[in-house]
Amino acid sequence: MNTTTLILTIISTLAGVIAAYFAYVAVRGRIRPTPPPLPPPPPNPTTTYDVYISYAPEDLPWVNDFAAALKDQHIEVAYDEVVRRPGRHRVHTLQQAVRDSAHGLLVFSHASMADGWVSDEYALLIERSARSGQLFIPVVIEDVTLPEFAATRYHSDFRTLHPGDARYDQQVNDIVRALRERP
Repeated sequence: MNTTTLILTIISTLAGVIAAYFAYVAVRGRIRPTPPPLPPPPPNPTTTYDVYISYAPEDLPWVNDFAAALKDQHIEVAYDEVVRRPGRHRVHTLQQAVRDSAHGLLVFSHASMADGWVSDEYALLIERSARSGQLFIPVVIEDVTLPEFAATRYHSDFRTLHPGDARYDQQVNDIVRALRERP
């Protein structure tokens, strides 16, 4: 390589670097770096309950049996019947119970699909799951079509099962295992 070629190569390289610098200076005020996504908040280590159960009042007998089966497996359960206290506001009490629960579970039946209160709890449980990674478990006890967000999750099907059946106990054990595997 001769001297002239070397000098021309150096001048070309410097010209390219200088051009790139001035191009950057011209647009730097218009370029906004994309901030990195925020990590989800860590799970609350001070939760009082392992799971919050949302359900329609018509399903209370089923929920009582189901909650008893979970409690037999040493799962701390919160639901309306457990957390309500005379004189307290229902909204605040249930909202605090959801906050104090590590995970959420919704009992899907014809009654719950038509219940406005359950619809609000569903929205809260799904939002918490999406935001913080908390587990949301749909539990189906009647032939219903799950809402779109719930349908994206594996659900527990109790439609033909009754307390004391081996398959009922297996479904409860599967839920308990899922609750314990999550941080």
